[in-house]
Amino acid sequence: MKRLIVFVFVAVLTGGLPAAAQTLVEVQLVTATALKLDSQIRLPSGSYRAVGQGVERLVAKVRGLEGYGRWEAYTAKGIARNLRNAYVHQVANAFAVAGYLLSEQKSFQAGQERHTRYLFESMDGKRALLYVIEAPDALVWLVGWSN
Repeated sequence: MKRLIVFVFVAVLTGGLPAAAQTLVEVQLVTATALKLDSQIRLPSGSYRAVGQGVERLVAKVRGLEGYGRWEAYTAKGIARNLRNAYVHQVANAFAVAGYLLSEQKSFQAGQERHTRYLFESMDGKRALLYVIEAPDALVWLVGWSN
């Protein structure tokens, strides 16, 4: 029995995980309660800020990233990940509460992932792009700020 457990553990570590999970492994997760560049935007509990080289790979998946920079990456863990729609709704509402109004929303499939772009604009002209990637085993969202 011990050999089977060790074999499965080694198999998972050597490539038994899907590519989406490998990207998340390459980032460090830090508990997050608010966006780094706009602390008025509060995040639901269960939010983690992703940092590290894997974040650049996540940003590379963003369609229409031109004009946006200073990317922040976040993920949901635990029960929040399983409640994807409610969780994304809470994040979008947090933008509205902070004064960012939704001006555009587009969704599309990219393989097994569902990507959704939310463009927010504040009354003082600031723009933020909330980009959500919903994979079968992960929920990741990125926030890019207008340059």
